[in-house]
Order: sequence, then structure tokens, then C-alpha cells
Amino acid sequence: MIAIILAGGKSSRLGEGKEKALIKIGGSENQKRLIDLVVESVRESKAEDFLVAITKNTPKTEEYCKLVNYKTVETPGEGYHEDLRYLLPRYPEFVSAACDIPFLRSEHINAIIDAYLSHKSRLSITGAVPLDILPKNVTPGYVLEHEGKKLVSCGINVVTSSENSIAFVFNEPLLAINVNTSDDLSVVKRMI
Repeated sequence: MIAIILAGGKSSRLGEGKEKALIKIGGSENQKRLIDLVVESVRESKAEDFLVAITKNTPKTEEYCKLVNYKTVETPGEGYHEDLRYLLPRYPEFVSAACDIPFLRSEHINAIIDAYLSHKSRLSITGAVPLDILPKNVTPGYVLEHEGKKLVSCGINVVTSSENSIAFVFNEPLLAINVNTSDDLSVVKRMI
């Protein structure tokens, strides 16, 4: 199974001119771009290969990917679900990982791949974290309800053409932190 790192969003909540994938975090000696953190985790995982999904919204990210030899695929950039639907005919099953998950690790990717492979019906899988374990200073992104429990979607999924999806719950609060706003970025910088 391949991984597709989604890096084509408009980053509108971060401020004009900022491409999320290229934001650097970490101490001055070991700063890394968000995209590089996710790529490192994907490379260390069971994923056979990876592509970075870019769009017309992210020309600097495309340029950077070429510079560091990350293979890319261009999507329309009309929205998250629209881009996934665009990718599915070419890649009937894949791990999608948002480029803005600084605390994503290879173990998370391996766990969601294993869950998919062990499930006989080959449904899509949504990675999530229980809302009640999020750090107090973290604003949750997309909240869903599963089996009577509120979960925060954490930006890592197994995508298939199935109309149905199951939740895979990670009990790791930091995995639910996505960098969507300048406040999120400040939280990540303090935690790192």
C-alpha cells in the first residue's frame, strides 16, 4: 500500500502566502519542514512508497518536492474530499496523511495499515483520537461520534472506494494536533 501525503490545501486559516507543508518547526539547530516530518515517518513505515499531492494552490511546495526528489501527483485542489475522489481511480487504496501532522510516527501508519489488512471487508478507515484526551490548549479539528464517544479526526486514513468507513482510535493526544491556524502552530512550537 502506498501513502499519499496531502499538501495541496490553500492554508487560508494560516495567513496569506504561507504554504503549510513548508513551515519550519523545531529548535534552530534541528528545524524541519512539516512535509519532511511526515515524509520521514512514511519512509520508516510499512508503506511501499509515497507521493505528495500538490495543487495549483501550492507552487512552492511543488518546487520544494522537486528539489528534494519527492514524487508528486497533482490534484484539482477543490477540497479534501474532492481531491481524494480524484485520486481513487488511479490508486484504489492508499494511506492518506495530511502534511500538517507534526507528531505522526511510523508506528501510527503501520497500525492503520495493519487494521486495514486485518479487516475482511476492506472498508475505508478514519484515524481518530478521543476528544477527552486532547491537551487543553489544542483546538480540535473535525469531531465525529463513534460508538457513543466523541473523536477527533487526526488526518491519517486508509482511503478506498467503499461508501463506508470505520474509526481506528489512537490513544495518543498529540496525534490530533494539525497545524491549521497560527494558534495551532504556536502550540506545536511550544510542545516541540
